[in-house]
Amino acid sequence: MHTLHAAVRRTLALALLSAAAAGGGALAAQPGLPTLDPGMVAALERDLGMTQDQYRMSVDAERKVPATEAAARQRYGDSYAGTWIEHDADGHPRLIVGTAVQGGQRLPAVEGAEVRQVRYSLYELEQAVHALDQSATSRIMRRLDGVQSWGVDLPNNRVVVTLSPGAGRTDAVMDFLARSDVDTGALHFEVSEQIPSTLINIYGGIQYNGCSIGFPVTRGSTKGFVTAGHCGSAGTTVRINGTTVGSFQSSTFPGSDAAWATVRQQDTLFGRVWQYSGSSTTPVVGSTEAAVGSAVCRSGYRTGWRCGTITRTNVSVNYAQGTVNGLRESNACAGQGDSGGSWISSAGHAQGVTSGGALGSDGTNCGIAQSQRRSWYQRLTPMLTSYGVNLVTN
Repeated sequence: MHTLHAAVRRTLALALLSAAAAGGGALAAQPGLPTLDPGMVAALERDLGMTQDQYRMSVDAERKVPATEAAARQRYGDSYAGTWIEHDADGHPRLIVGTAVQGGQRLPAVEGAEVRQVRYSLYELEQAVHALDQSATSRIMRRLDGVQSWGVDLPNNRVVVTLSPGAGRTDAVMDFLARSDVDTGALHFEVSEQIPSTLINIYGGIQYNGCSIGFPVTRGSTKGFVTAGHCGSAGTTVRINGTTVGSFQSSTFPGSDAAWATVRQQDTLFGRVWQYSGSSTTPVVGSTEAAVGSAVCRSGYRTGWRCGTITRTNVSVNYAQGTVNGLRESNACAGQGDSGGSWISSAGHAQGVTSGGALGSDGTNCGIAQSQRRSWYQRLTPMLTSYGVNLVTN
């Protein structure tokens, strides 16, 4: 234990020094390319500076990810280190495949992707996150004050642990890292002054119970929607505009941050996401998960319709109420009251529901530099499977 503490302290000291120094209608599509959603185009241009051509190329790149990932897994096996999207200086996307194959041999090519040699396989990074998860839930662990989140950073081939200022030298953090027995070389430490908080607003002007609806779903003839688990427990009444419309059927928080609730039979479900610009909406076409580096937009009543990119996967966030595992991280901004709201890819695929974010003093992270912004969403696919519900599409 003392040896592990010493190694952890050395790694943290270097990381903290480094952190301190760093300080209307659809648009016509070209043949073979997707039709553009005007609301999506406007939001992506506002938040990412993305042009229409870059949007089309981004959607095209996203569509190639599943086949590229399958080919890479087959070629590299246990050495596969992930698939993600990067953009060049002109905003053009390119697919990257990582492999932990060592030695001087020529790396097998993957069609349509740039192959990058890295140190750790995806399995090793996922195991590191799992070990940290287990350490966080250990009965003998003290409360993890100062540890904000940890998750896989594919482009940089590491697990990023984000700490509050000054937390790196506390015994609680030392124990948390030492008990995990994770290779400290796989860890990267960041410091953030913004504290993780579930995005719930207990004041007036709410869309439903202080949170935001995720995606409409059905279970047989029963209508409902998925949302964040911290927005209510099983049996919690759902009210929209002062009218009681249903109740939470199942909810989990912490651990995960997922729930689904019913509405009335006379309520109409639309497979679309509200853009908070007049009556504009964007259609939901499916639920294929987007890759790291993909453009995504989210919707919630507090900050409206906002866009960013997916930055990290399999992120565990240590909220005050407990740790939530398996989240995805984005640099799209969000605020209190956006909890449970929709996340959708630029290709129109539902991604998940807002869990939380590292917020500023105004209850949002919209004023924080995008490079430092962290918002988290609960993945949709496991929710659909777990609750046995079907996504309503357009």
